[in-house]
Amino acid sequence: MNKRKKNIFLVCIYAVMLLLCLLIVLLLQKVHSPHTKGGDNNRATESTAVPDTEEEPETKGNRETFSAVETEQCTKEAIRPSLPRRSEMAVEETKEEEKPYQPPVIVIASDVHYFSPELTDYGEAFDALEKQDDGKVVRYIPQIMDAFTDQMEKKKPAAVILSGDLTLNGEKKGHEALAEKLAVLEEKGVKVLVIPGNHDINNHAAASYFGKEKEPIQEADEKDFYDIYHRFGYDQARSLDQNSLSYVYELDDKNWLLMLDSAQYEPYNKVGGRIKEKTLDWMKIQLQEAKKLGVTVVVIAHHNLLKESILYPEDCTLENSQEVVRLLESYRIPLYISGHLHLQKTKTYKQEPGEKGADYHISEVVANSFAISPNQYGVLTWTGDNRLIYTTERTDVDDWGKKTGTTDENLLSFSGYAEQSLKEVVYEQVSSQIKNLPKEQIEEMAKLYGDLNSDYCAGRPIDAREIKSTSAYHLWQRNLPDSRLFAQIDQILRDTASDHNTWEGRTEETKEEDSDEDNREQTP
Repeated sequence: MNKRKKNIFLVCIYAVMLLLCLLIVLLLQKVHSPHTKGGDNNRATESTAVPDTEEEPETKGNRETFSAVETEQCTKEAIRPSLPRRSEMAVEETKEEEKPYQPPVIVIASDVHYFSPELTDYGEAFDALEKQDDGKVVRYIPQIMDAFTDQMEKKKPAAVILSGDLTLNGEKKGHEALAEKLAVLEEKGVKVLVIPGNHDINNHAAASYFGKEKEPIQEADEKDFYDIYHRFGYDQARSLDQNSLSYVYELDDKNWLLMLDSAQYEPYNKVGGRIKEKTLDWMKIQLQEAKKLGVTVVVIAHHNLLKESILYPEDCTLENSQEVVRLLESYRIPLYISGHLHLQKTKTYKQEPGEKGADYHISEVVANSFAISPNQYGVLTWTGDNRLIYTTERTDVDDWGKKTGTTDENLLSFSGYAEQSLKEVVYEQVSSQIKNLPKEQIEEMAKLYGDLNSDYCAGRPIDAREIKSTSAYHLWQRNLPDSRLFAQIDQILRDTASDHNTWEGRTEETKEEDSDEDNREQTP
């Protein structure tokens, strides 16, 4: 081949190669373009879950915006081609964020009896109130609540529950002041739940104490109670009873709290408690739903379910307690928590002689008054092996006082001050009833009663044999064997053989044969 032909041949080869390159570039542009017909069809195929909409006219502005977004997405995919898509990442992140189930812990503070400082000058009238009371440290309850808030911020329970008698005597201003304290606790990340007690609604004993005067003041009615406290449980309720201030609160997917309003305040306030018939109907619906979902329910109310105290048999146990016991046991409810008594007590229901029922019986824990030494609260813990454990803890006002820099000596040594206050109030009340005996004997006898009462309130065990061997007991036995006070000492000794500050039980699955309340009631 001559040189001319060789040159022509090379030019042709180069021209073909150039054309091939141009074709490849055009093809690549077509493949990556978002505006081609094929691209639109591909996008529509990928978006089958989106309903058809009328296509907007394509303007220069939205073309540029769409191109910019698409270009950015392509760039990200080019930089991180090995990363999973967003949906896949979300699934993986969810899996990583899922933590093992943590059973809940709740705290119960009953009978707080909050009294607002704006309702007194702590003068003569207030002093008379304290002397006639049962040992509540009313003047320091605001500080006790602050110390309690400090402890709860550290403990972070799933919920803090105030189970009735939130105020001293239903003062509306007292409710409002307490709600402000509870709002602070919630701001610190702790959920608060409340129910009313017999002191809280339509209580004509609501009063202020200035100088020597006790003056009636506005009491809270049912609407006031709801308006003041609706954010503390009612707004978050799974179900609200339309006939009382009862509700259901979900602790988590496995555990509910049945918060019962046991107080009687219509048409007037009563000391005793009762669950309304329509509320019992509502309760049954909630318990049926819980059983269907496999949920454990713990019941919380103000009044006692069982006969808890030999010393205080009146106005403490629900008037229709047997009906409530049958309903709760038919759904194998493990625990009912109450207050009202101002004593720390635990008990499991025992059938009456001749009564026939299931082999399963409900337990009750009565929380003593938060306002009375040892100013403690209950802690209920669910465990991973279907157990429930109840313990008590003291509100550490002493430590709170030191941290806040108070100069009040009573707050700096509060545990001792509160216990001594309780004993002194009871001592004065008892000694004033003992007549015609030497002063030293009266003092010794009254001191024994005060000491026993202090242990009784706190749920501490008392060795009856040891007490009966003391000289103080012999003085009672010799001088006032038939007196009401000596009978009460005997009742306290019979009621305090064991420690009532701990309780343990199990959560059980509801058995079909035990959950039919109607069949239970027809059993002879």
